[in-house]
Amino acid sequence: MEPLVSFIVTYHNEPEDYLRACLESIQALPLTKDEAEVIVVDDGSSPPPASPRGGRLIRQEQAGLSVARNTGIENVRGRYIQFVDADDCLIPSAYEAVIEQVRKEEADVVMFKMMASPQLSPEERKMSRGNLPFLWRGWGRQFLQHRNLRAAAWGYAFRREILGDLRFHPGLLHEDELFTPQLFLKAKTLIELDSKAYFYRQHSGTITHSLTPEIVQKRLDDIRFVIRELRSLENPVLERRVRQLTTDYIQKSWTLTHSLLELRRRAKELREEGFLPLPFRPYSLRYLFFVLVTKVL
Repeated sequence: MEPLVSFIVTYHNEPEDYLRACLESIQALPLTKDEAEVIVVDDGSSPPPASPRGGRLIRQEQAGLSVARNTGIENVRGRYIQFVDADDCLIPSAYEAVIEQVRKEEADVVMFKMMASPQLSPEERKMSRGNLPFLWRGWGRQFLQHRNLRAAAWGYAFRREILGDLRFHPGLLHEDELFTPQLFLKAKTLIELDSKAYFYRQHSGTITHSLTPEIVQKRLDDIRFVIRELRSLENPVLERRVRQLTTDYIQKSWTLTHSLLELRRRAKELREEGFLPLPFRPYSLRYLFFVLVTKVL
């Protein structure tokens, strides 16, 4: 029997109590054993985690999050895929709204909200779905043109068959920023729910909190790589996302380095490649602010 949802849990040396909480949140969902498939992909941890109860453990040599997710994709059987990072978890009471939409099988992508904090409180564990039936419903292309995107790959469940040959780019930080827009282009129906169904655990062990000079430079270089790759697709639907990523890149060039020289150097490169100046568009107040800022860089 084909599972309804395959949960791909990526793991690399996180505390095992985090992984345990993650798996327990999946097991608490209103899904039968036949409906839920759980695969933990261990990206070369030492020691490796224990095999998940009722799921599968797949081990690989350490190759990074992108490759771990691709390994999961190649091994799942479910109609829908949901990524979960091992140090995070789902909020079962709120994720029920996602399952309802998946059961109806009307959408290629079902998006939802998240909450972020160091610890999930008992009250937050009982978080219910939002009050609105949908925040958005339409084609994925329409979403990219009219809505601001949070690209995190754990922020939505998606129908496996729309993937085609799309995979995560190996060795890339901010890999979601390249993967998610391309996936949404394939979605004939995308639903965004008013439900905080994902708990993002804020802690210092993640690579996004690392501020070593080498990691900072890689983070910035990889964002620039994503911007170039998305523009190279020559799809006008992606223009909004490319411009917003450009503002993210400018902001992080300052906040991660606090170097005016580095900021101007990177802005100069963007200008030479035609990413600047940014056109005036009413995407958000933040975007309009950066339209003005980049005029003087």
